[in-house]
Amino acid sequence: MRRLSLQVVSTGRFVLAIALVAFASLASASAQVRGTIVGPSKNNYPIAISPLKNLSAAGGKDIGAQFADIVARDLTLAGLFKVLDRTAYIEKPDASGINAEDINFDNWSVIGALALVKGGYTVEGDNLTIEAKLFDVYQRKQLAGKRYRGGMDLVRRMAHRFADEIMAQFTGERGPFDSRIAFVSTRDGRFKEVYVMSLDGGDLQQVTKSQSITVSPSWTPDARSLLFTSYKRGNPDLYQLDLISGRETRISQRAGLNLGGKMSPDGSTIAMALETDGSSDVVILDRSGELVRRATDNWAIDVSPSWSPDGRQLAFCSNRGGGPQIFITSAEGGAARRITSTGDYNTAPAWSPKGDRIAYVSRSEGAFDIFTVKTDGSEPRQLTQGSGNNEDPSWSPDGRYILFSSSRRGHKKLFITDVGGVSQVELTQGGGDDTSPTWSGWRE
Repeated sequence: MRRLSLQVVSTGRFVLAIALVAFASLASASAQVRGTIVGPSKNNYPIAISPLKNLSAAGGKDIGAQFADIVARDLTLAGLFKVLDRTAYIEKPDASGINAEDINFDNWSVIGALALVKGGYTVEGDNLTIEAKLFDVYQRKQLAGKRYRGGMDLVRRMAHRFADEIMAQFTGERGPFDSRIAFVSTRDGRFKEVYVMSLDGGDLQQVTKSQSITVSPSWTPDARSLLFTSYKRGNPDLYQLDLISGRETRISQRAGLNLGGKMSPDGSTIAMALETDGSSDVVILDRSGELVRRATDNWAIDVSPSWSPDGRQLAFCSNRGGGPQIFITSAEGGAARRITSTGDYNTAPAWSPKGDRIAYVSRSEGAFDIFTVKTDGSEPRQLTQGSGNNEDPSWSPDGRYILFSSSRRGHKKLFITDVGGVSQVELTQGGGDDTSPTWSGWRE
């Protein structure tokens, strides 16, 4: 695996100057207001993303456009920006400057841009250097810049890293784009296999070829490996797959169902549901698969464990009160408390990286939808409604977005929504069903 080398050109937080003339609903054409973007709205922030300028005599002329396309896709998915149509751009990338003093900002303000991405790249053999910059068009100055060095195959990661930087500048928090998504799909046949991709989907890869049923993938904290359950040897066993080396290890092969393995935030233990004799409990294993303790010990069916960010608690689904509901217990075991009080079928809890809310699936009017609730059980919020079944929530590493599967258009596909449910965008297309998505943490 080739590593990505980063060098800061210029950086620093800024107070975003927003020209009120960009929004028809605002009154003064000459006034300005200072603030930051806090969430999706109908007045998304207009940004122009110019293809990078080729600064070397070498080839790779599509690199500049590829970088711009990926950044544009990321920012569109964020739901905070209006990425301006490239056909409206007046300046040509290879005939214009990339420094503030060399940019004709009037050419960008006339098309409505308040922010601008420009930059250049050089190619030396198999090595690529990208210098990307973010400008405030209104103030005519550079706000941030990064230089990335690496192999030619790292263009996508470089673009995701810069999209994260743009999000940090606008919101004060790093974006979620330098991460990966794993999911189960039947797109290449009748078998359920695990696939991995970046958020933009341009590097989709099938990582299991079990020709069997493979379910419940989850990421390890370092985003290098996946846990999943496979029936390829008859029993539903828990496996770990190192995506760098390709090495696969069977972690738990106990008789019964070894399902929903989730590694603790510190990477020391694994929580999973172990089903025997018609009931199941949430158990804690060490990394080698040895049983450490039972987190739950109940006659009921306890499944779908999800760790709190500090690793001290587990959310899980249980039918101990009748229908499936969401509970929280200490990772050391003990009494559990119920946190869902509405709906007769609540399952698939996913704890936010920020620790404040838990996403889950609830049956509402005969269909399944995504909800979130505070960890004390208050303020339940419905994020999806009215279109097919929406299931399998998984949080972005920054805690601002939720990934889920939906049958709203026929086959089950992956979608992303912000935590308010305002912006919902389809990520995958094609044949077969895409289910059980899981969002990694940031990559190293």
